[in-house]
Amino acid sequence: MMNKIWLILIMGIAIAGCAKTEQAREVETSGFIEDYSMLRPGKDGEALLIYKNPQADFSIYQSVYVDPVIVWLSKESTLSQEELKKLAEDLHSKVIWKIKESFLVVPKLIPDALRIELALTEAEPSDVGMDIASTLLPPVGMVSGAQELATGTWAFVGRASIEAKVTDGNTGTLLMAAADRRAGGRSLDGSMDSWDDVHQAFEYWANKLSQRLNEWRQTAKPAKLPS
Repeated sequence: MMNKIWLILIMGIAIAGCAKTEQAREVETSGFIEDYSMLRPGKDGEALLIYKNPQADFSIYQSVYVDPVIVWLSKESTLSQEELKKLAEDLHSKVIWKIKESFLVVPKLIPDALRIELALTEAEPSDVGMDIASTLLPPVGMVSGAQELATGTWAFVGRASIEAKVTDGNTGTLLMAAADRRAGGRSLDGSMDSWDDVHQAFEYWANKLSQRLNEWRQTAKPAKLPS
């Protein structure tokens, strides 16, 4: 019996690739966004909490400045400073590379640029062995399913949360704010890398932010923001 189990595990590892992440049901706010009362629950395809300034005219922006990512984790986090630095740099670089597809990314804040500020508010690696086992073996999978019902994420998978603010580089007016949380799904893909779920969440957020800003830039112009 054990030989069959190990054979299944080895086969699963052999086909591992890039993990798919899933949006959690809720996100815990951190304080990075000063006023959460303006945020509404996100619709399908949006962040869990989101705000868009109804007067914002994104079509006037051609340049974007992306601040270095701030790490805003709870005091209970046991991650090392080196790990946190690597995670923050990875999120920052992923966002810049995606934004560069539609905007000019500038090295410092200038008056006519959008300013993007990001905070990493949760980061937790997966338990590689248990992640694989809970995918393949029904008894452990049942425990993982119970965890999903209780917390909105599967057990043993990696998870991350971020908060974002987009402001006008000249006036500092808030144009968009969001908070979101994602975690690994029930897949063997990428399961040998304990941080794969987190990095895949970063990739998703970078893609979504770039896509959303570009879509808003192509919409009709509302009234200009007061200076």
